[in-house]
Amino acid sequence: MQPTPAPKALLPPASAFQRLLPLFLILGLGLMYVLLPTQNSSSDAYDYAASVRWQEDLWQPHHLLYNVTGLGLYTLLQNLGFKVAPLPLLQFLNGVLAAGSLVVLWRVLAQLQPSVKVQAGLVLLAGASFGTMRYATENETYVLPLFFSGLGSLYWLRYHHKGQASDLVWSSFWAAFACLYHQVHFFWWLGLFFSSVFFSTHKKRLVLVWFGLPALVVPLGYAVALLLQEIPFTQALTFVFKGFYQGQVDTQITYKNFLLTGISFGRTFLEVHGRIPFLLKHHWVYIMFGMTTLVLGALFLKRIKIGRNWENLRHRPVFKTHGGIMGLQLLFAWFAVGNAEFMVMVPWLMAVLLACGTYHRSRALFLAGSGLLVWNLSFGLVPLHLYSFTNFPCLSQVVLQQPKATFFLQDENGFDTFFFYHTGHYPAHTYETEAAPEVLTQALAVARAQGQPVLTDFNQEPAVLSRKWFVARPFAASFFKNYRLTPIASCPTFYGAGPLYLVSDLTP
Repeated sequence: MQPTPAPKALLPPASAFQRLLPLFLILGLGLMYVLLPTQNSSSDAYDYAASVRWQEDLWQPHHLLYNVTGLGLYTLLQNLGFKVAPLPLLQFLNGVLAAGSLVVLWRVLAQLQPSVKVQAGLVLLAGASFGTMRYATENETYVLPLFFSGLGSLYWLRYHHKGQASDLVWSSFWAAFACLYHQVHFFWWLGLFFSSVFFSTHKKRLVLVWFGLPALVVPLGYAVALLLQEIPFTQALTFVFKGFYQGQVDTQITYKNFLLTGISFGRTFLEVHGRIPFLLKHHWVYIMFGMTTLVLGALFLKRIKIGRNWENLRHRPVFKTHGGIMGLQLLFAWFAVGNAEFMVMVPWLMAVLLACGTYHRSRALFLAGSGLLVWNLSFGLVPLHLYSFTNFPCLSQVVLQQPKATFFLQDENGFDTFFFYHTGHYPAHTYETEAAPEVLTQALAVARAQGQPVLTDFNQEPAVLSRKWFVARPFAASFFKNYRLTPIASCPTFYGAGPLYLVSDLTP
């Protein structure tokens, strides 16, 4: 498979600045990633950082090497005298690797598009998408495998340009290696595998060997993990698919799969969250940023000519391969109730698909990318870096002051991992407000029998619209209406002072 060569003769010679324009954009985006880490980390982010800090649960099967990589880097810097905490260190690592994935994307685009400006515009689109920016500033497990899967695609493309077996071997190795940082990237490896078999001009038996052997790095990695944990090989499948065996995967299909997949797909490019109305009320500058985005969006719609871009689709094998990969990733995200974490690779893949079109100008790409950048910086990265949207720091002090008290919390899982990261142990008596009523009733009875107070941060005001709100079970409101909630303290967040209530029986 030989991609159609670009008509370079029709392009004016690029200046030195133009040739390096994608690199300058990547450096700028990379600086944003590393300088604007979120201070509102997810429960998983705190959990991974705690695993590194306290060296517990290092081998997690669905992201086997992530915690171990973090521990290695953390230990190295500690031994060199750099006293950096695990959470900001791992956020920095994700920022650097996110920029690295854009460099890899640029090298892929350079083989598909002759115009450096078009390459730069597509890099900007991918790098300014919220899915990329969000996880580049967080301690999650989705950026590192994207970098390695991107390398897999780069070598795959080189193989189909030159036909060298070594490129196919490296393609399989990097795509398989990505699976050791997150299992969801199996679909990327699978897409490259099938395309290599179908589109290769070599004998299929040779292709199967060249692509199959490097993938053995995955079972080898899991075998080493089993040995180090002294887990029998007879329990290998139980370990590898731990989430399924422990019932952590929701296999029930409802309307939420469709609704949240659509919402998460949109949010992969443009941040949409219940905090935005609060930001608009907070300061007029956010209104200005919103208006700027609207202007850029209007200019983009005026310039875009989608039909012309796709009249002469080029690089069809590239388009089919990466379109298939994206389809598999989106299907799995749909199965996972529209989990946005499984769509982090979508902007990268979308840039590759767009690069298979024909472009006479790059202005529309830059307008779209600039609009995404302004919006996602204004309503995503900057607020998440500057403001605290959770009550965890304040609540942590209350738990330390009353360690025997029972707490019914709106984000119990998030708080537990936050507390574990900072203290090295989990709080003793915390429950989710959306837990089954019988669970909360039993916890309340035990606390009363021990003479301990029961506190809650249950918010009686309308919830801030978010994915958590969509998937929550409506138990809390009906449970707490049977009890008196007496405010005894407040925990400040960006949304205001959130009361902490003492739970007691209603007065007869």
